[in-house]
Amino acid sequence: MLVGHQTILEKLQKDAARGTLHHAHLFLGPEHVGKTKAALTLAVTLQGAEDKVLGKKHLLEGLDPDTLLFLDTGEGLGIEVVRSIVERCNQGHQKPYLIVVIENLGRLKAEACNALLKTLEEPHPGALFLLTANHEEDVLPTIRSRTQVHFFQTLPDETMLPLLEGHPLSQRLLFFAMGRPGKLLRLMNDTAYLDAHETMLRDLTEFMERPQTARVFALTRKYEGGELLSEFLDVLLRRCRTQLLSRESHQALAHLDFSRVLDQTEDAKLALRNNVNAKLLLENLLLPFVP
Repeated sequence: MLVGHQTILEKLQKDAARGTLHHAHLFLGPEHVGKTKAALTLAVTLQGAEDKVLGKKHLLEGLDPDTLLFLDTGEGLGIEVVRSIVERCNQGHQKPYLIVVIENLGRLKAEACNALLKTLEEPHPGALFLLTANHEEDVLPTIRSRTQVHFFQTLPDETMLPLLEGHPLSQRLLFFAMGRPGKLLRLMNDTAYLDAHETMLRDLTEFMERPQTARVFALTRKYEGGELLSEFLDVLLRRCRTQLLSRESHQALAHLDFSRVLDQTEDAKLALRNNVNAKLLLENLLLPFVP
């Protein structure tokens, strides 16, 4: 079920119906916001599998020979993958399109990016590329210039309500999801993931109520090496936004400019992608909370 982004999908479907659909599309926006879901939904529709239960199932499982899925498994994509795509594009296809879905262009190595660029420069008849990226800097400007770019934003909480189906923890789940349907679904289905967020929120709330240098170092030790460091920064962002919008403020935090803290936390999230020292990053972010 695709939540939000219907305007983008409807435009592309209309372009296809008119025969004006561009051969390559880049879905650009934050992680877990629905880019890949939109790409797969579009692929199902364009391949005529929307009302075919088995055909749709095969397509989404990567079993459709005319729909190639390269979804993000956490591993990089080398030039051999792009070469296999080029080889397949040189062959025929039975369905309306030969669709190639590549999730997270940030995984492509330099040689693979150059090979993909050449393929986009010389499009094969009937081939359609649906590409996603989480950050603009993950995409070569030359690749971007040869695609039609569609920007995906986080969604308002009310837009994601249909996914919750009356879940007893709806407000808590929405708080942690931060406008990202993919993250909301994981929070709903992964108890350990939700519990980890609850712990992070509790740790940060206690710290913000009594900010002390010793607590800074304790939080840093606890989260600097964890797999959920990015999520920890997300919870900090949401907690600070709540504080900024609140009419009440803790006296211990009266010295803070929360607008500046939000900017610094966003910068810290970007810095994580460049293998910065996580210990120093957290200490520099949290020490200003201490009066």
